[in-house]
Amino acid sequence: MKLFSFKSFEHFASNESGMTLPMLALTFITITGFVGTAVDVARLQLVQSRLSFALDAAGLAAGSTFNTTELNAEVAKYLNANYPTNYLGSDIPSVGIVTSSNNKVIDLSASTKMPTTFMNIFGFSEMSVSATSQITRTTSGLELVMALDNTGSMNSSGKLTALKSAATSLINILYGDETTLEHLWVGLVPFSQTVNVGTGYTSWIDQTHFTSLNWGPTSWAGCVDARDDSSGDILDTPPTTQLYKAYFAPSTDNRPYPYNSYYYIEANKWITSRYTDGTPKTYSSYIGDTRGPNAYCPQPLTPMTANKNIILTGINSMEARGNTHVGLGATWAWNMLSPSWRGMWGGEMDSSALPLDYGTEHMNKALILLTDGANTMSSTIFTAYGFLSDGRLGTTSSSSTASATLNSKMLNVCTAMKNNGIYVYSIVLGDPSSTIKT
Repeated sequence: MKLFSFKSFEHFASNESGMTLPMLALTFITITGFVGTAVDVARLQLVQSRLSFALDAAGLAAGSTFNTTELNAEVAKYLNANYPTNYLGSDIPSVGIVTSSNNKVIDLSASTKMPTTFMNIFGFSEMSVSATSQITRTTSGLELVMALDNTGSMNSSGKLTALKSAATSLINILYGDETTLEHLWVGLVPFSQTVNVGTGYTSWIDQTHFTSLNWGPTSWAGCVDARDDSSGDILDTPPTTQLYKAYFAPSTDNRPYPYNSYYYIEANKWITSRYTDGTPKTYSSYIGDTRGPNAYCPQPLTPMTANKNIILTGINSMEARGNTHVGLGATWAWNMLSPSWRGMWGGEMDSSALPLDYGTEHMNKALILLTDGANTMSSTIFTAYGFLSDGRLGTTSSSSTASATLNSKMLNVCTAMKNNGIYVYSIVLGDPSSTIKT
């Protein structure tokens, strides 16, 4: 038997013939593994990029949602809209939402799984993909005044109830569960044929005129006349420059001809008899909201406050009566938003230096004007513009001409507010005239 010598082994070990094919096979397997991994990693990156984009879009939508109960629905809607179903074979993403205690920070997370292609050869059948997003709500400050129609027609068809419900819902949306929010102030201006500023602002009132008035068995409720002289009813001129006269609806028992018929006399007859010199002798026992010197005077306005509960109380207390002078409601809303009136209101407005200047950084001013109908001026009813026969609205007899004048005044006020950067939102209940719609 021939033994295998060391020299033969050395020759065998150094022999390189026949090695090319095994090396090529090993190299091919290695390259295939790298290429396959690269393809799957590229697919994973595409899925992750798309998932991140969709989650960011959903987060931005969620950030603009005031009502946290709708947060999940908003996130799901926008995520599904921006992440195609079965994208590159991936599953429907699962989403997690966490909000901070003050609802200002929203943390979102999403995850899904996707099948592999080449990596499956090496025993990896799927890959996990995840994305996160954080949304921080940064809200601008707001001075908001709601001028709300409290006229007699609001008593029909449940309109006043609808108005209160809508205004209450808005306040609840703005404040959420908070009683106050930083840089949010809201005021109310209920209006009818006049506006009630409350009885505390006597320095705004022409006292010479006031002391000449006989209020009978009652007293001034706080309503004011329109300052239609010098266009004071369509400007934000403060009372330090132009005073107001107290609203005083005279008794109609002694109106002159041709207004001395029963139709006119009974409209607001609250003096039932007089002495021979014309001074009142006896008064009606029905003096109140719709009869007397304060006839059709609405609820007092509420100066801007940060307190949610004060606003809700003001909304709840509103009652409907009187003619419709929308422009006066708009003008008093402007007064409450105009920096020309800073230092006039007292209380919280003065302590917060409200109203702020127009164009204050990160602050907005807005009016919400809600009414159910066109401006009106009855021939028998005394309003902030007096009787129709007084001619303060461009006519002594035509209600339609007077209404057209009121429409023009309302338009001028709203235009002036918009020119000062105030957002004006008008909401109309029912189907009023085309003039109001315009």
